[in-house]
Amino acid sequence: MPKIGVMFVVFAALFVAIKPATAQTDPKEEVLKTEAAFNEAKLHNDIAALDRILADEYIGVNQWGGGTRNKKEVLELFRTFKTSSLVLTEVDVRLSGDTATVRGLMNESGLWKFIIIRTYVKRQGRWQLLASAHVFQVDPDTMRVVGTNQ
Repeated sequence: MPKIGVMFVVFAALFVAIKPATAQTDPKEEVLKTEAAFNEAKLHNDIAALDRILADEYIGVNQWGGGTRNKKEVLELFRTFKTSSLVLTEVDVRLSGDTATVRGLMNESGLWKFIIIRTYVKRQGRWQLLASAHVFQVDPDTMRVVGTNQ
């Protein structure tokens, strides 16, 4: 075998040997990281992060009477709105292609607990929040909100 052929084989073998293994990322973990980043951005009034995470056609329904907000309105709200903590528990992520739904129980500032349902879409390699709904838990027997300190 000519020297050039031997060198090619050696270099090819070295390339394969030192090439790092491509890590497979778990889509559910990616969605949960985006969810965590969304909550952190709200806690720190990080408008740039919120702008990246929220899809341009975002629509959200809040727990206060079912009012809706679009992306522009959420960005405006979090320029000044303060919350001390957002703790998400009982989290369930469901995937269907490039769409994910996150359901969980949110405890905001230790005062209110409500159910969240969020829909994320994967675009250009990253997850964005397309829609969100927050609803208070209600005792079906009394029709009173449960899990709040108010």
